[in-house]
Parts: sequence; structure tokens; C-alpha cells
Amino acid sequence: MSTRPTTAATLVLVGLVLLAGCTAGAPVARERGEVAYDPFRSARTDEFVSSNELLTTVKSPPTRLVVSALAIDMPVDVKALEPNGDMSLPVSPSRAGWYEYAAAPNSPAGATVLAAHVDSRQEGVGPFAGLRSVKPGTEAVVVDSAGTSHTYIVTSVERIEKGAVPWGTYFSLIGEPRLVLITCGGDYDPGFGGGVGRYEDNYIVTAEKVT
Repeated sequence: MSTRPTTAATLVLVGLVLLAGCTAGAPVARERGEVAYDPFRSARTDEFVSSNELLTTVKSPPTRLVVSALAIDMPVDVKALEPNGDMSLPVSPSRAGWYEYAAAPNSPAGATVLAAHVDSRQEGVGPFAGLRSVKPGTEAVVVDSAGTSHTYIVTSVERIEKGAVPWGTYFSLIGEPRLVLITCGGDYDPGFGGGVGRYEDNYIVTAEKVT
């Protein structure tokens, strides 16, 4: 799949990702917030990465994520946007979603972003629940559609309150190639959205690419 020449406005809409309950299988209440990050403007002023290079790289979408230390071995689906502008996620917490307008594992720069529900009413706790306990130095492997394995080492694990996450940092198209894993966690508010419920925080794991 080739990269699409998307507008910056389209890309930054993913700053709203996972701002809802992060529990699959129920109607989802959405939040809105301001996002003022323009990755394409940043890329044009970065001397190491050109916009042309970012837009012309033929992406190999991720198809599988393995984090052996957490017993994570799950398929990855290509995802875009919901009609309301939020990132789409697989309904099952046993599958991760990759945002197709972000970097891919073979991209020359930027973050490959994978997100998944932490649980669901139908299936219970999903694999990404383990992200809350992952340690820096843990290895993660992403296999792409070409069959190539890309290895990453976890460098940070953050728990951030919803509404305070600097999404532009995590969905950046510039900087060293890296992996970002996102799910929900923290305290659960069953009354949010008129009874829809949601977790109060996001867990965000960042890993640097080593091979």
C-alpha cells in the first residue's frame, strides 16, 4: 500500500484517538479537544526528513505484534477514521489497529502507532492490558505485510489522564523510527456518557527501533 498524500488536518484528527471509553461492545461517547500540531509543516523544516520522502515511501503495513515478555501475539488491522473523525479501532481487544496515515514499520522516520481496546464486555481483558506493567528494555517485534520483522526496545511507559495527552508527540511523522502502543487504563468511571463508561487514563508505550 502506498502512502496517501493526506492533509495535515486529516492527520492531526487522530489526536482524538482513544479519548472515549476504550471498552469495546457498547455505544461510545466521544470527547473533543484542540489539536494544533502540523506534522507536515514540521517535516518541511526538518533538515533530515523531507516531506517528499515521507509521502513517496511505499508502506508495508504491520500485520502482527509480538511482545513475548507480556504474552502478546496479536494480529494488526489497518484502520483509518470514523465518520466523526476519531481513529477507528478493531472491536475485539484481541486485535490491534494501525493508523494507516501514520508511519509504517518500514518508514524512514516517524511513529508507527498501534492501538487496541484494553477489554470488552464480550471478551474480557485483552492483551494490551499488559502494557501497564511493561518495563523499559522489553523487546517488541512487529511483522509487516512483506514478512519483514522489525524489532523495537521499550524506552518509556506513561500513564496520562485523558484530555492531557499531547497527541501530536505520539502521532509524529518525523524523528527516529519508533513504535507507539496505546490503550486505556486507570480508574473506570461507569457513569461517563450517561452510563456508557470509560477509563480515565491512557497508557502509552514508546519503543525505539533497533532492527
